[in-house]
Amino acid sequence: MGREPQQEDGGQPENGSMVGGRNLPMAIAVGLALAGVFLGSLFWHPAAFALVVAALTVVAYVESDQVLRGVGLRLEAPVLIVATIVMLFGAYEAQHAGQVVGLGVLVLGGVLWQLSDSARADVARRLSMTLLFGLWVGFLASFAVLLVNRPDGAVAVLAVIGAVVLTDIGGFAFGVGLGRHKIAPSVSPNKSWEGLVGGLVVAVATAALVLPLLGDTFDATSAAIVALTCGLAGFLGDLTESMIKRDLDVKDLGRVLPGHGGVLDRVDGILFALPVGYYAVELVT
Repeated sequence: MGREPQQEDGGQPENGSMVGGRNLPMAIAVGLALAGVFLGSLFWHPAAFALVVAALTVVAYVESDQVLRGVGLRLEAPVLIVATIVMLFGAYEAQHAGQVVGLGVLVLGGVLWQLSDSARADVARRLSMTLLFGLWVGFLASFAVLLVNRPDGAVAVLAVIGAVVLTDIGGFAFGVGLGRHKIAPSVSPNKSWEGLVGGLVVAVATAALVLPLLGDTFDATSAAIVALTCGLAGFLGDLTESMIKRDLDVKDLGRVLPGHGGVLDRVDGILFALPVGYYAVELVT
């Protein structure tokens, strides 16, 4: 699997507004639209935010399944959708108990789906991929609902997701000019230690300065801790998806977001940061 699935920090513009084969103005416009939906639902009502998360996970499953079919794999999308809805709204109503119920639906639903198919084939791989995506997308996304259900939910969610976004932006900025030492060249050749450290510095400094101004949840120290742990987790999530896409020899796991690829390509780091951020916020605030 020799080609790099996507341009990452350290890349150079290829042609005008095109960066790494992507239309940069379109990517920015789509990113701003997503940010508007995200912030609008977040500050409107926790249930609205949970609905947005549920919609994104459904889209991620459907388009990922389409990409995987092209390389001889598939997901049991109906099982994933039902199990994830149970996980998300179970977390909204019953916290961790709801997550556990959703996990049970995922495992039992995946098994029963295979047993009910009289023409079943390639059972091990189909069940394995279904469980992988259910844990990777649905279960990790359910921590966003746990976060938003806190009394300070909007600020907590902003702290976690903001850390990932700022680490990514700072990593790109520092990596372009200073990136020399590669972290995992066989997985993501353009990611450098300089970019990672620079991105984390941006995230930590911004969090320490801004989050204490948004209420009583964070002081500078707790904000810095959450930003550091979530930034690292987000970076690991980004590397994980790059590793999977390289193994599958695909560029993106979808195309629904012009300039970004698929939903999962956009939220890979955020998904890993959500459980880390949830427990970090619980511990330090």
